[in-house]
Amino acid sequence: MAENSGKSFFKGTIWAIVDNFFRQAITLSVFVVLARLLEPEVFGLLSFSFVFVNIFVAVINDGIVTSIVRKENPVEADYNTGFWLCLGCSVPAFLFLFFSAEFFETLTSSKGLAIVMRATSFIILTTGLSSIHEVWLRRRMDFRTIAIRSVISVGLGGIVGVYLAMEGYGVTSVLAQQLTTALTQMVLLWFTTSWRPGFNVSKTSLMEILHFGKYIALTNLSNAANQNSDVFFVTYYLGPVATGIYTTGKRISSTLNTVISTALLRVSLPAFSKLQNDDAGLAKIYLQSTTLTAMVTAPIFAGIAMLSKDITLLILGEKWLKSVPIMQVVTVIGFLTSIGYYNQSIMVAKNKPQWQTRLTLLYAISNVIAFVLFTRYGLLATALAFAGRAVLLYPISVWCALELTGVKWKKYVMALVPALVSAVIMVITLAQAANYLDTSPLVIRLVVLVLLGAFTYSSLLYIFMPSAYRKFMVETVQVKVLKQQKVYN
Repeated sequence: MAENSGKSFFKGTIWAIVDNFFRQAITLSVFVVLARLLEPEVFGLLSFSFVFVNIFVAVINDGIVTSIVRKENPVEADYNTGFWLCLGCSVPAFLFLFFSAEFFETLTSSKGLAIVMRATSFIILTTGLSSIHEVWLRRRMDFRTIAIRSVISVGLGGIVGVYLAMEGYGVTSVLAQQLTTALTQMVLLWFTTSWRPGFNVSKTSLMEILHFGKYIALTNLSNAANQNSDVFFVTYYLGPVATGIYTTGKRISSTLNTVISTALLRVSLPAFSKLQNDDAGLAKIYLQSTTLTAMVTAPIFAGIAMLSKDITLLILGEKWLKSVPIMQVVTVIGFLTSIGYYNQSIMVAKNKPQWQTRLTLLYAISNVIAFVLFTRYGLLATALAFAGRAVLLYPISVWCALELTGVKWKKYVMALVPALVSAVIMVITLAQAANYLDTSPLVIRLVVLVLLGAFTYSSLLYIFMPSAYRKFMVETVQVKVLKQQKVYN
């Protein structure tokens, strides 16, 4: 059972990563173009508005969605009940955000915020209408369909946004981009999914969703506060221009994290749930997943921190250089998030959502306190407070997952050591090499440093990694070579 689930997990992971990679690659490409055409204030207004959109989606839809995904064998009544519950909760959330927009514009003294909040509030409705369709696909590990839908919708939204920005429409261009993407996603999900909502709902299913979902909803509310409260306080204390700079500093790190981590979270929860009664199998796949993810993400985030200034100059331009210190600090959070999502999935799969709820409440409270104390002192102080809190509290999340899987602390830490040591040595090597390339053209310097970093890290990792993983890599390469030879012959 564990072996079959493992195969489904990694097959689903591949398509989920493809989905997130292309979706985030297109989104980032569009952002780069728009960042060169528009001013930071535009992105500040949009970021503040998405604080509320993300909170409502996380609390309402994700709470219901997770309650269904984590079930071992959901039935038709579960999907129907979840759909009508999502829609019923999304409508009042949309109305609240639409009619409270003027209040938040006055509160933050941010001219133009009201129209941005009203426009983005429609995304809550489109998400409510399509969330259960995606659940239906996820339960069947059909991430291929989800990937195709994502690429089309994000690409179409990007085309609309860039065209309008080039025509001088300013904030309207980013709103058109977001709404086009959301609407296209909803329509494609309905047309590519054979499931249709019916009226065969279940009171038992409703009560189960509400009982389990209340923990997930509170957890997601806390998570949303953790991820977005800095944007709220930056806008409140420093204004939308500072918010645009701050969110841009977080953008590249968060995009790469989303490519990897979101894909793994979407796959890990249903995969872990199938092993919720197989302690040995669950512990094995948890540790393997964490180890492999650390091996992939450690050099990425370490490299971003090291090369942040060159990356910003190349893709965004000099007007965004103030975002560089932010980017350097938040990459720490990117790495922790990439391996920390598995802890959350373990708690949900083992039917301990209240553990995650208490944990995220602790995160939320500590974040808000940190931002109230430090945001007024500037953007760097905000980023340091955000990163410091995450580093100090991360071991608690790990402890919860280890308690539920039976994995020992020493085994967990040793699984991360090869990736971390290799990444640290890579950064030191790049720092020395950068001094010799200081006068080189920007593109050449970046290419050389990236190639040097990749070679250094991969060589060190191969040396430091456990023999079992080294053997697996060699066997994988041999299998691929044999397949190519068969095709050639």
